[in-house]
Amino acid sequence: MGEAKRKLEAYYETYMHLNNSNINATYPVSVDYTFLSDLFDLERSYASDSVIMFRRNSHPLRKFHVTETTIQMMVTISKHFNTEGTLSGCPIHKLYKLMADEYEDPCSKEQFYAEIHKFIALGILSVSQDGVVETWKLEPYKRDTGRFVLFSPLVYTKAFTDLPVAAQKLYMYIVSRNGERLGTPFKINLDKNSWVYTLTHKTRPVQIRELLESLRKLEPIAGKPLILESAVEKDTFGQWSLRCLLNPAYIVRHVEGAQYRMVPKAKIPYSKTVGRLRMLLHYNGIGEVEHIDNGTVFLGLVRLLNNSGIKTLRFAVLRIKELMQNNFGLSYNLVSALEQELKDRTYIAFTEILKETGAYRYLGVGEGEDYSDVRPLQFFRAVKDVFSVNEFKSLCVAAIPLLSDQFGKQMLPSDPYYSYRKIRPALPIPDNIFYLEDFLIELKSVMAKKTNIAS
Repeated sequence: MGEAKRKLEAYYETYMHLNNSNINATYPVSVDYTFLSDLFDLERSYASDSVIMFRRNSHPLRKFHVTETTIQMMVTISKHFNTEGTLSGCPIHKLYKLMADEYEDPCSKEQFYAEIHKFIALGILSVSQDGVVETWKLEPYKRDTGRFVLFSPLVYTKAFTDLPVAAQKLYMYIVSRNGERLGTPFKINLDKNSWVYTLTHKTRPVQIRELLESLRKLEPIAGKPLILESAVEKDTFGQWSLRCLLNPAYIVRHVEGAQYRMVPKAKIPYSKTVGRLRMLLHYNGIGEVEHIDNGTVFLGLVRLLNNSGIKTLRFAVLRIKELMQNNFGLSYNLVSALEQELKDRTYIAFTEILKETGAYRYLGVGEGEDYSDVRPLQFFRAVKDVFSVNEFKSLCVAAIPLLSDQFGKQMLPSDPYYSYRKIRPALPIPDNIFYLEDFLIELKSVMAKKTNIAS
């Protein structure tokens, strides 16, 4: 058995069937190390903290204190925010429902809502509105190291959340420091100013020993204690230290491609733009765009096209259809491609004239070439400063009979003058490559000369 397969099987063994609302097994969660560190660092200011009402008619909270609800919020954000540390189109009540479905004994809705306001007040979370949906952003995300800490699903169990919050924080701290090491005891000194004392609000070694004992007695899986060995002891120099050995059954080792997140589909409020866009996508047989990447592509399109007229929407949908056909599926970055083309509204007008007059057939698009999706934009960049919209339409109308006589009803890739910019390197470049833009510019010159002679 290969090493990769062994690691994958070991990862699947970390899944747990819990007494929660999930039908399937619950998988590990990946927490950004900077996020975890920033939260735990709040305890450094605990001594100077005061109680604050973060919501009206709510119970008061300490601002610089990590509670059981804080830990549940951290885990929930880590599970449901995307890999960029953001979450769009997910109202607070939906986020709470996701959290409540995963925890065996979740915090109350009121506690959850107050904690969100606390995170915002601390600058850990921010929320923005782009005219379509609200977007949550985790500010500390990947700020320092890009490192992540993997936690077993045991953090969702009632047995774990019933532990004193000091024991929960101590365990998560030990896991973050231990990493993926197996069979090697974790050790940290307990001097007077030890971070362990600050984090747990304890002051004596015996109190830390009690916390470790509560962790050692915990068996998320029957017969498999959370900690195999633990000790708080003094060496020959009188220095106290904490030593423990984590059970490998609960150490999650990273596997490339493993699932750690479940980003909910964005809830997009109905608007005229949303309704029209859905209608046009289904009318053109590409309704599946609404579900690409769990709805994030459709959300990007709504943001891009918000408050656009029907003409722009129709152009956008037809262009999406072309891009999907030319790229054989849904892997193309549709939003970025459209955004580039829509930066200049004249592009839409020029493209529609090409299609209305029939000149689009001579652009060399639609035969599945590697770069045929960018050909219309290349054409537009060549002619946008040469013709006005009205002049361009007149030239296209005048060009159609000439193009039809020369090439027939439509140019094909087999035509020696096929108007496509990508020439295969192995073949010699033809003497006369046809570009529609060059043809129209020359036609404009010829027509101008005739007009001057006639006058």
